[in-house]
Amino acid sequence: MFDRQSTHVALLLWGCIFCLIAALCMFMNKNFEKEKRRWMISMQISTALLLGSDALAWAFRGYPGTVGYVMVRISNFVVFAATAIVLFFFHAYVCSYLFRKDEIKKICRTKLVWLICTIALVLVIVSQFTHLYYYFDADNFYHRNTMYLISMLLPLSGMLLDFSLLLQYRKRLSRDSFVAMVSYIVLPLVAAVIQTFYYGISLINIAICISMILIFVAAVSEQSRLMKRLSESKDEAIEQLEVSTTINRCVTELSSDRDIHVAIHNLLEIINQYFDADRTYIFEIDYERNIIVNTHEYVKNGVSQQMDNLQEIPLDVIAVWMEKFRKYQVYYISSLEQEKGSPSYEILKEQDIERLLAVPLKNEGTIIGFLGVDNPAKHYNDATLLSSIQFFITNSLSTKKQQEQLQYLSYRDMLTRLYNRNRYIEDVERYMEQRLRNVGVAYLDLNGLKKINDEQGHEAGDAFIRSAAGAISSVFEDNCYRVGGDEFVILCCDIDGDTFYQKIEKLHEAVEQNKVSVSAGVLWKENVDDIESLLKEADRCMYIEKERYHRENGDYRR
Repeated sequence: MFDRQSTHVALLLWGCIFCLIAALCMFMNKNFEKEKRRWMISMQISTALLLGSDALAWAFRGYPGTVGYVMVRISNFVVFAATAIVLFFFHAYVCSYLFRKDEIKKICRTKLVWLICTIALVLVIVSQFTHLYYYFDADNFYHRNTMYLISMLLPLSGMLLDFSLLLQYRKRLSRDSFVAMVSYIVLPLVAAVIQTFYYGISLINIAICISMILIFVAAVSEQSRLMKRLSESKDEAIEQLEVSTTINRCVTELSSDRDIHVAIHNLLEIINQYFDADRTYIFEIDYERNIIVNTHEYVKNGVSQQMDNLQEIPLDVIAVWMEKFRKYQVYYISSLEQEKGSPSYEILKEQDIERLLAVPLKNEGTIIGFLGVDNPAKHYNDATLLSSIQFFITNSLSTKKQQEQLQYLSYRDMLTRLYNRNRYIEDVERYMEQRLRNVGVAYLDLNGLKKINDEQGHEAGDAFIRSAAGAISSVFEDNCYRVGGDEFVILCCDIDGDTFYQKIEKLHEAVEQNKVSVSAGVLWKENVDDIESLLKEADRCMYIEKERYHRENGDYRR
């Protein structure tokens, strides 16, 4: 049977081992936030040092000889020093939770705790040589000295400052983290009160050990919850990505140049694959005849087609469905028994339908039909895809026009309506892969644009650019590009030299009529292996022309 001292030492050693294990676990946990992880490891190791040293102090208490003399003094010194060090790392751990790095420097209490820890450590060192806090008798027994209370008040004041920070910034912590951190202050404080009047066991250090266990458990629990939320968010993100990808495939299909009926059939195949369903279909409503008609259908391999059997069905059969559709709601059948007693039950039963998902198709507020999926094996509890797709189905033709308009705008300069730099780069890259014949290029730069902008304003400058663009496009039509603020390029293929230079002359006449001055670099070649080199040479010629313009006009502003 263990005596009281042996039990005490064993308790401290077990606490030391736990803190070391906690530090090792945190060291191996690469998912924990780097700064918090560093302070947690430091805090657990310093606590392990505190508890291990205290265990040695009690084990060698009253131990005779040189070994006892050395071990008692070293272990007690480490206990007092480690108390200040644990507080230092605890404070850093608290700050890593409560504040950003730039905030810490602005809060005086954080600096004050650092100072208290430093003073406490210095006084421990002083005490080692002056017996300020404690002394040892000839039998190597530890005794408190008159100033021992200071060794408790200094760490206590630091803890209370941390307590005030925890209370003030409570909302920045989870409940578990707050309780665990407060335990480091409350438990040692209670233990200190008891230990002041009764000293026979290291209550304060045991209280610190318990609080470290709570802090570690709270941190691990919080990380587990965070990882769970991240996992759920990841799963949700994957689900959303799959929905978005499928929607993009559907929109691409509807926006293609295929026949609209073929496009819708392919769209239904995409939807069917997403839900892993038996059938995906579209019913349209004929209000004049008060019927619904299955107009489009896609079926999975091994599933019989039903479209021929689902023509001219009375609208009353889906009266309950229509009530949902009018409220913009999805109609979901989780089990065929749900439809028992309704007109749709027998029809669904004949088609071996156990589960069904349907959304209304609306055009300008009127329900024109519905999009349905039979027996979906996946995603049946989420109608996001169908709710999104129904819009694109009813608006497929207008969507196609919008796509064409967007494509037009992506290649056009908004100010001049000429081709823009994107189209220029794309055309040049395409020509670089070819050996061209009879190519004429011109690099144009407007003269005096900066002066107009400075003296008359940018609206006048824009009008100047539009006037120049009008003159260029009137001669070269779709062979011209605006590649910069006042820079234009003309690129003509399969044009003989005489014709090209005649057009250049007409261009000069047109810009003069529009009261626009341009510097131009013009080249024509019969055989072109490298269109990019030809354009660079035209650009160089343009700059020579530009310099000549500046010399003649004494104007070095663009």
